[in-house]
Amino acid sequence: MRGRSRVEPGGARPARRGAAPPPARVTDLSLAGVAEPPPAGVADLSLLRPRWGAFTLLCLAYLVATTGEQLLSPLFPVAAEDLGLTLGQGGIAFATLSISIALTNLVGGAALRRVDGVALIRLSAVVGLAGAVVVALAPGYLVLLVGQVLLGAAAGLFFPAGLRSVSLAAGPAKRGLAMGLYGVAFSLGLTAAAALGALGAAVGWRVPFWVAAALFASAAVSSAWVRVPAPPVTDVQGKVTVREVMSLPTAVGTVLAVCQYGAVPFLATFAVVEWGITPASAATILIVGRLISIVAKVVGGASADRVGARTSARRTGLVLTATGLAWVLLPGGMLAYALAALFAGMVSSLGPVANILAVERFGQNGMALGAYRSVQIALGALGSAVVGLVAEAVGLQVTLGVAVLVPLALLWLCRPLRPTV
Repeated sequence: MRGRSRVEPGGARPARRGAAPPPARVTDLSLAGVAEPPPAGVADLSLLRPRWGAFTLLCLAYLVATTGEQLLSPLFPVAAEDLGLTLGQGGIAFATLSISIALTNLVGGAALRRVDGVALIRLSAVVGLAGAVVVALAPGYLVLLVGQVLLGAAAGLFFPAGLRSVSLAAGPAKRGLAMGLYGVAFSLGLTAAAALGALGAAVGWRVPFWVAAALFASAAVSSAWVRVPAPPVTDVQGKVTVREVMSLPTAVGTVLAVCQYGAVPFLATFAVVEWGITPASAATILIVGRLISIVAKVVGGASADRVGARTSARRTGLVLTATGLAWVLLPGGMLAYALAALFAGMVSSLGPVANILAVERFGQNGMALGAYRSVQIALGALGSAVVGLVAEAVGLQVTLGVAVLVPLALLWLCRPLRPTV
């Protein structure tokens, strides 16, 4: 209306005609923050500079949390023989881990409103240390489940704090590099778990959990040297609706979780039961898959930059379904082993895509990041239980053959957006 100046959201008035535009202010240090050099008026430039020492320690802590989280999967064939466990009990054990992760993701996200992120990371390492010791000493199934709950709690407490702290340590100008390296830390954790699985098959399944306990202890100690900038108050306290949490980032992450926690944990058991290979050889297939996941994360991130996250996710879904059906249906042999490893590796490539979508949508809101992760892990837990229980009734091959079809959902979830008029 003539005679009035319209006030934009946030209180900023438009510049007068002919006047020079005001200098931009840096108010958002999230991963979706500024991509240009800060203006001369920024008081503390150190807030925008990468802190690579802290970033490295955070990635190492993520590696340790992932190792503990994924350790039972490659060791289950040996642990099941020692403790007299069934496939159904294995599915419940994997589901217990996933449910624990899901619940403590919410707790960790809510705690970020009042607790420093690095302190929460230190707490997660202590909880993980306790979980690894409990599993290593487990005389039976119930104590094993308690250890799984603690290991899941360690991973769940870490995720919201870790994702936010990594973004702050790397600085807003290094978003892509930070997410790529952070994803590599996850893949290295998966690789370490698979390698410890091979060790456990040779020397005893409890030994790797003692190794994991030592890793958690080192992560708890090293976190004392982590220093990151404080997040913006608006990012931490902003509200996010349930509808936003249940949007595309969570949908993509859920497909990842169903495969990661529902199908991949049974890969080693499938190889022993269906192909007749040794537990050590089955763990070796997982090791190769985890190494592939390192490259897959980099390729997936680069693909998202080049063709967009939606297109990248759809292509990954097709590759996962094709390789998954092949390794489940083919008889044992080098080709089947290679395709199984490729499936296990390619699953993780969905992680950076989902995380980038989540951080861009939610900023550094701890509760939103925790809820985003919690929902996908909860559905992954359901997948673990269903796969284990159904496999007892109809067989592992048929059950996994259906499970590897889940990535096809990405073709619809990530369909191209219709242009708006």
